[in-house]
Amino acid sequence: MGGITEAEVAAATGPIDQIVMHEIVRTGASPLELRRALSLARGRADLAADSALPPHMQRLVDLLAVTLPEQGPSRPSRDGTRGVGRAA
Repeated sequence: MGGITEAEVAAATGPIDQIVMHEIVRTGASPLELRRALSLARGRADLAADSALPPHMQRLVDLLAVTLPEQGPSRPSRDGTRGVGRAA
């Protein structure tokens, strides 16, 4: 089985930066590894159970985590507020 293609990444992530797309494909991950990494990056999988990820998988999770829209509760911004456009 070969590594993932740009088309497979785009189908899984939606539109992303071309440089990041290239780096994701360069990891050589399989489609199954892409699905697992997406789950980890979105916080839907138990990261503790996957704490010993191979280097290419850790790179894939890192790339996806910074690329995907934030999932879950919003984090505080620099001024201490949460989210954008929320009333105080």
